[in-house]
Amino acid sequence: MDRKHLISRYREIFNRTLESELSYSGDVDGIDYYDLFCKAASKEHLYCIDSKNLCMFNYDYEGKEAVLIIVSIPINTDTKVKDVAEHVMDVVSILEECFIKLEVLKSEEVKEDKFVYVTAVKTIETKGGV
Repeated sequence: MDRKHLISRYREIFNRTLESELSYSGDVDGIDYYDLFCKAASKEHLYCIDSKNLCMFNYDYEGKEAVLIIVSIPINTDTKVKDVAEHVMDVVSILEECFIKLEVLKSEEVKEDKFVYVTAVKTIETKGGV
């Protein structure tokens, strides 16, 4: 999938999330990723893009309307650290190009899940999405 199409797809999902009732009310630093991905899948809001899983939730960030964005990058025992870092940087680059300003941007490896999760929060500045 080319970069333009990836960015377009992220924006489409972002706008679809704004119109949905799918929300997350927990803390960004205490996310149960497995639970959120199951919740997204049950509401048909789990997407596979470029071999990574993506879900987005409406979110209240410091009293502002926002969207929580989570991308999971699969890892296994054969995955090299360099490869994982490149995947994370690709996701970060796409998120930054797509949404310009992000209030939160972090990555976290959860070895038990065999995934690296990239988490971002984008506040809503105008009606109608991105």
